[in-house]
Amino acid sequence: MSTAGSLDLRLPIGGLFVILGVLLAGYGIATASNTAQYIPSGGLNINLWWGVVMLVTGLLFLFLARRDNVRAEFDAAERGAAAPPRRDPAAATR
Repeated sequence: MSTAGSLDLRLPIGGLFVILGVLLAGYGIATASNTAQYIPSGGLNINLWWGVVMLVTGLLFLFLARRDNVRAEFDAAERGAAAPPRRDPAAATR
């Protein structure tokens, strides 16, 4: 089964997590001085922490997708180098 042309779902999911993580962490940083907003969460800046968690998760997804892509390229190059040389049919008739 060929995987050529298939999309690794970790790329769009990781990108989405990174974007949302940056937005949420930025909102948490921007509202860090508003302590009344964070009373329901026990004084914890939940926006900042969940933004960081989403950012790290997204970066992990992107890293894993990139690592597998590089590994697949390396394996393909290695298989190409290890393949036996093709026989020239014209040389066989001489």
